[in-house]
Amino acid sequence: MSVRHRGRAIEKIAVIGSGQIGPDIALFFTKVFAPYGTKTVVVDVSEEALARGRAKLEKKIAKGVETGAFTPGQQSAMLEHVTFTSDYDAVRGANWVVEAATEDRALKGRIFAQVEDLVADDAILASNSSHLEPEVIFAQARRKERTLVIHYFFPAE
Repeated sequence: MSVRHRGRAIEKIAVIGSGQIGPDIALFFTKVFAPYGTKTVVVDVSEEALARGRAKLEKKIAKGVETGAFTPGQQSAMLEHVTFTSDYDAVRGANWVVEAATEDRALKGRIFAQVEDLVADDAILASNSSHLEPEVIFAQARRKERTLVIHYFFPAE
């Protein structure tokens, strides 16, 4: 089962970056899409950032159960549908990728170069950036028509 948007199945969403805002973006996606069976994967090169990000997400979901925002069943579904990993291969097959790395043009470029080799030609590639223009971030992208810049406010959920 997956959610469909404009005829396109969204079965996996990847969030690149488990720093300040990446886990909140992942929380938003898992909250919205887990009921449809869509997986969310968070990728970061730092195991420490991944551990902090997962703890942050789990704490916010638990708080949601305490306040009645989520049922225990929703909590289980969200936790079951989100993964934190340092393995970039986990991005493979994602229909939607949101990069939430540091505001560094070269870093963002390297991330998207790596990601483009792992996803289908019609996967949506988005950068969470507060000041870098799309022309800069996606200068080396092979298929620019599927790229966009978004700007989540902190916290993102």
